[in-house]
Amino acid sequence: MGVDWGVRRIGLALSDPTLTLARPLDILVRKGADLALGPTDEEVFLKMADLVRENEVVGLVFGVPFYHLSGDPNPRASLFLETGRLLGERLSLPVYLHDEGQTSARARELLPKRKRPRGRKGFCDDLAAVLLLQGFLDERAAEAQKGFRASGEGSAPFSEGRTQAL
Repeated sequence: MGVDWGVRRIGLALSDPTLTLARPLDILVRKGADLALGPTDEEVFLKMADLVRENEVVGLVFGVPFYHLSGDPNPRASLFLETGRLLGERLSLPVYLHDEGQTSARARELLPKRKRPRGRKGFCDDLAAVLLLQGFLDERAAEAQKGFRASGEGSAPFSEGRTQAL
């Protein structure tokens, strides 16, 4: 499941069983005003837990904005890292961190303006999650196609002391 975590909304995407294609799943609305997973997110967490169970999810691909467009490191990345780690612990799933690479901005560009419902700012959050998850799946497929068996940094789920899994 792809997770595009935001202050107000969380876009979710799901892969097909062959781990080839990503599709939109849902957009969850958060009540808190902080990036970190907190007590106000209990309802969101319960909904995510239901979606994980219903869709037999085996791992999370969690988007982290490691860098600004300027190339400078993003100081807020550590909040995303901690949130991804906590979410994986609470859902008992491995978490693969993936650079979100401005997925929300790309999602807005992909949707024709006439297709965006008026007043629905979160309309493309699930598409951002699709772009995030599809990027992860494509990188994984490219590694397999090259005959490269990923090992070391970038291949394992989130673990203590790692800053990036993929």
